[in-house]
Amino acid sequence: MRIVSLQPYFTELLLSFGAGTKVCGVTHHCVVAPEAGRPAVVTAARGGRGGSSGDDQRLACGLSTDTLNLPALVELKPDLILAQCTEDEPASFVSWAEGVLERRCGKRVVVQHFNPDSVEKLYATFEGVAESIGNSRLGRELAQRTKAQIQDWTRNFYERARNKKVTVLASVEPLCLASGLIPDLVRVVTGQPQERADGKEGTPFGWDEVVDFRTDVIIVSPCGSTLQQSVETLKALEAIPEWESVPAVKRGEVIFCSGATLYSPGPEFIKSAAIVISALAGLDSGYITLKDEYFRLRFLELHRHRFV
Repeated sequence: MRIVSLQPYFTELLLSFGAGTKVCGVTHHCVVAPEAGRPAVVTAARGGRGGSSGDDQRLACGLSTDTLNLPALVELKPDLILAQCTEDEPASFVSWAEGVLERRCGKRVVVQHFNPDSVEKLYATFEGVAESIGNSRLGRELAQRTKAQIQDWTRNFYERARNKKVTVLASVEPLCLASGLIPDLVRVVTGQPQERADGKEGTPFGWDEVVDFRTDVIIVSPCGSTLQQSVETLKALEAIPEWESVPAVKRGEVIFCSGATLYSPGPEFIKSAAIVISALAGLDSGYITLKDEYFRLRFLELHRHRFV
């Protein structure tokens, strides 16, 4: 079987399931272990999109948010493409895309769409990817392990975490809330995530909405950031009028973590869950996470200017 993975987390799952040698194409974001060989890179940073024809353009844009090198993908003649399709009706798009790819590749190509934007869909993604390589047991085991650990932590820290209002910042300049999987995880572990009242996910919003929400915990995790880059956003946050008007800031419940870690729905998603539960329960880094997995700004650090 020849597989093209169009999301890093698909590649990570395939490697964890021992199917690295089946991967013939990956994105430019993917990190592939040496034992997996040298799969072709079929995407590039966002720029000129798609191919010359209408079908090529739709196919490239529907399969990836990056610039997809469609001729390179066709040349690989994959049996299976794993994608997080971008069209509003993915089932219809997948059916259409398979027909186009069959004509381009001269063989049947299966396209499988997954969008793990909730915890239950995450488990389904684990199982679906494993099933696609003929080893559904591995997917079920990963889903069951992850679910059992999250449930165990939720029970153990229930009284410390329940009903806490949580704001997860996926961007600081401009301010944007995280959407999808991480807010759903907050709900699963008995917290209350802040979400846009107008339903416009991923769009900028004002700090006054955080003040009105009366946030108990703030998680700062800009998409794609390192832990250090996340911590460096504090200067911009401190410059916001009414920064200190939020309960989370007053009590020193502001957590900074890597955006590259938090939003990844791959086989190590349990790390993301550990960070979120630690944030809600007020746990120190290293208790249920790796040491220095995140950074918590305590009261004195957040209000140091008062004591200088």
